[in-house]
Amino acid sequence: MTIQVFLPSQFTAPEIFPVIRDSFGTFSEIPTEVDFEFSNLRFVRPSGIVFLSNVARYLHRSGCRVTFSGMRRETNCIRFLDDSKFFEQHIGQAICEGSSPRSTTQPLREVRHEQSHNWLRSTLIPWLSISSQVPEHDLYNVQTCISEIFNNINDHSSQDVGSIFAQWYPNERRVIISVADFGQGIPNAVRTVEGELSDPLAITRAFDNEFSSKSTPRNRGVGLFDLKQNVVGRFGGRVTVHSLGGAVEFRNVDGSVNTSTYNVNGYCPGTLIDIELSTDRIEITNGERESFTWI
Repeated sequence: MTIQVFLPSQFTAPEIFPVIRDSFGTFSEIPTEVDFEFSNLRFVRPSGIVFLSNVARYLHRSGCRVTFSGMRRETNCIRFLDDSKFFEQHIGQAICEGSSPRSTTQPLREVRHEQSHNWLRSTLIPWLSISSQVPEHDLYNVQTCISEIFNNINDHSSQDVGSIFAQWYPNERRVIISVADFGQGIPNAVRTVEGELSDPLAITRAFDNEFSSKSTPRNRGVGLFDLKQNVVGRFGGRVTVHSLGGAVEFRNVDGSVNTSTYNVNGYCPGTLIDIELSTDRIEITNGERESFTWI
């Protein structure tokens, strides 16, 4: 069975979800060959890059032949994807002459749990510090929050690997970091201990204080709740989570964390987390950093 998947013009994960659902359902059957067609592409966001990358990798690892077509090399979108190392990751080489990572991005990368903490400390955080001019020691909480996402992937994904891509928007002094995995999904993990919650409510429960779906939880009180409280509560940012058929957005409203739940239009295998924050909201200190208690 061969499938051609025409990607939408808006290359964001929510725009790709219905295309994935219509093409693959819930991935109960894997086609022998899939061609992703890019000719409609007009706009790219980090969430689209990591989500499609994970889908393509999953299909390939499941024995499917994955190809890409319709890439118009003269367009800004394809050049951006190429500079982000999307095609190098999936076909082994860049497709545009002179392609190279941009200073405003941390290129697409697949990171295993055992590599994640060192990579965050040695690569992502120094890049973000240089881009934002926020000292590395004041980005410690950001590093801790993203580390917890990889802990969550390790706990709940059979692949034990996540894709990550980050983009810095200098005129807005804003960064978006997208992380995606192809695991069982947050709702399924939560339902192992909470019963039959809907997908959006299960995602919300995963971000409650001291919640864990593990029988002997590690880092109780430091997990996804800390991601929400730091990025949204302290830094005034936004965290958006898509998993299976549900989605939750945590946003700062008048100094408090506001939660919005909704159903996904389409299907999101695994979990996709978007972290968006303004680095102007991060307090610059003299180097002393807050300590966490690990139980």
